[in-house]
Amino acid sequence: MKLGLGKKELKNIVAMSEEIALKAAKILIKSQKKISKLKVCSKDTQGVASEADFVSEALIIKELSKAFPEASLLAEEGAFSKYGSKSEAYLEFKKKDFCFVIDPLDGTHNYLASMDYYAICIGLVHQGKPVAGVIYRPVTDECYSAFLGGGACKKKLLTKSKPKKIFQQNSVNKLKNSMLVTGFATEKGVMFDKEFTMFKNIMGSCRGVRRMGSAALDLCLVAEGIFDGFWERGLAPWDVAAAGIICQEAGVKVSDYKGASFQPFAETVLAARNPLHKNLQKMMDIS
Repeated sequence: MKLGLGKKELKNIVAMSEEIALKAAKILIKSQKKISKLKVCSKDTQGVASEADFVSEALIIKELSKAFPEASLLAEEGAFSKYGSKSEAYLEFKKKDFCFVIDPLDGTHNYLASMDYYAICIGLVHQGKPVAGVIYRPVTDECYSAFLGGGACKKKLLTKSKPKKIFQQNSVNKLKNSMLVTGFATEKGVMFDKEFTMFKNIMGSCRGVRRMGSAALDLCLVAEGIFDGFWERGLAPWDVAAAGIICQEAGVKVSDYKGASFQPFAETVLAARNPLHKNLQKMMDIS
């Protein structure tokens, strides 16, 4: 299949990514039914990885490599095996013409607790900028997708429901009326303490804050208008590449804490529709 930035090419890339995500989902659903037998280990990035993560990733890589042999692949499990450090890997992948950024299971802790709040993420990045993305929530059969200039939509893959466009221009105008969602890096330290202080400040200024356990799905729910905003530090490209383009195509402003344009290799992410984005940014700790 041809890679390109034309609408036809990007639409086909999204369709193929949806097919691959559906195949991976069958693995995850089957494995979740026998959680007690799954092997679990610590991973190089943060948190844990299960046997299901690796099997899902292997399938996605195999299918993407077959469909798009010229594309580079950045996948969560073993992402830095060929590089000396995370920063070196990011610099290299930002230069790629076309790179699929993959999270075979975003929300592993939820998955291992038999919760349904987890997702498969497949994003396409062109020279550091997301141009297409698919986020699939297996248990509920909810699929969010978008490509550059094509808008964002939500549909069911198993039942083949008609895609529903996601776009809202209006947003909650005041922080005090907003429902927000966030997450925390598992690495503790000075930065974690700053983030937690910021969390307390924002929590006291809005209607409510939730921590759901999957940044990709959190961002999709912001795109859908269920949550009004999202922020987090320390996420990886596979957490936000696909979800970021979905948010942007749904009318959500996505940036880092300082307001710089969104790119999935940034240290921080802030997503909300205006004018809430501007109000939230004022509360970000940018030191």
